[in-house]
Amino acid sequence: MLALLVHVLPGCRKDKDSEGPSVTILVPGAGAQLQIPGEFTVRAAVSDDRQVTSVRFTVLDPQGIPVVGSASVAVDAASAEVERTLALNDEALRSGAYTIMVTANDGANESRAYRPLSVIEAPLRLRAVYAVSAIGGQTAVLRIDSTGAAAPFTTLDQDVRHAVLSTRSRALVIAGDVSGPVTALDAELGTVRWQLPNTNAFGSTFFTGLDRIDDDRVLVARADGLLSAHAAFSGSGFFTASALDGRYPRRHAVVGGLLLSEQPLIAGSGGRLVLYTAYTGELLAERPLDLVLAGFAALDDDRVLLFGERNGDGVVQELNVELGGGWEPQSLSGQAIRGVASAPGQVHYLATSTGLLRYSYSTNTVQSLSGGPAVEVIARDAVSGALYIATAGQVQRVDAGSGAVLQSWAVTGPTVAVLPYYNREP
Repeated sequence: MLALLVHVLPGCRKDKDSEGPSVTILVPGAGAQLQIPGEFTVRAAVSDDRQVTSVRFTVLDPQGIPVVGSASVAVDAASAEVERTLALNDEALRSGAYTIMVTANDGANESRAYRPLSVIEAPLRLRAVYAVSAIGGQTAVLRIDSTGAAAPFTTLDQDVRHAVLSTRSRALVIAGDVSGPVTALDAELGTVRWQLPNTNAFGSTFFTGLDRIDDDRVLVARADGLLSAHAAFSGSGFFTASALDGRYPRRHAVVGGLLLSEQPLIAGSGGRLVLYTAYTGELLAERPLDLVLAGFAALDDDRVLLFGERNGDGVVQELNVELGGGWEPQSLSGQAIRGVASAPGQVHYLATSTGLLRYSYSTNTVQSLSGGPAVEVIARDAVSGALYIATAGQVQRVDAGSGAVLQSWAVTGPTVAVLPYYNREP
């Protein structure tokens, strides 16, 4: 009897399920293409030697990050065809090779099948333009919608020196001056998402710079020499670096994977252009700099145009970032450059102390678009090509070809930034 039980019991033990279900994507076919916003149907055949319990549909972006997903669909059968309609309606998504992933589960194991999907980004649209102004010790934000209608967006009880906007993160980031914090607002709702405290011990400007260094990150510069990269959406930190001894960081840009940092002396004159790695903040090199910078424009991964001021004159310099050599294609006598807005074809619009200029790098020519009041701030609408400029007491929409004023809006107090906001990054 004992011998019989020894032979019978192993035959009653249930085999362990070690294999996942079979998954085959039937629809869409290879080479499918989708214009955002849009919908598409995914159909998959699944089977298992026991039973498939559930199927889940997901779309991955080019970095493998899920951008669309569905809840698990119950199957509870040995085989089935399952389909779901998925929508790609996030207009912030960019063109590229996306991936459909179908995951089948049998209760013990999962199997996946993949199918490439070519995605075409949504047509670029201007949603609004934000004008950020300082009014006494407060910050006022005016929202100008795509039709030109203007309305107050929010007022913050803090001072302001800089502001940037990330369309991808839907974040309007404002840096205080002497006492105010860095405050990131939801660009749709106006609510505060995150803040960085102002720990000023100097009684003068504390946040000396605020720049977008890519679609997702902003760089905060402080008078105590610290510069830190943060996610525009959440404020989470990427790295913190330090300026050279005796200097403070002021204006920044990324060129060819390098972070360029303008660093004036804390006491005295004479600047340096300091190079860091763009993603870790590691100090690499430094270059002499005799300008007060107003902006950068990359020519390629190795060369950059520097726009700025020297002794009241506007200057355009070309610099080889890694090697340090370059030349000075333009010097604008008595026309100090305050801001730059770049257009395709290396055309650059310059806000100067005497009006608005257009500089064409290919021909190294400068054209006056408007003279008169100083232009303090400039931005370009990437959809229409029109310019937004700030002069004393007003923001204007200007034709980039003729310099003619198309619309204007009154503002109270000096405007520190004019920021276009799109449905996706240009």
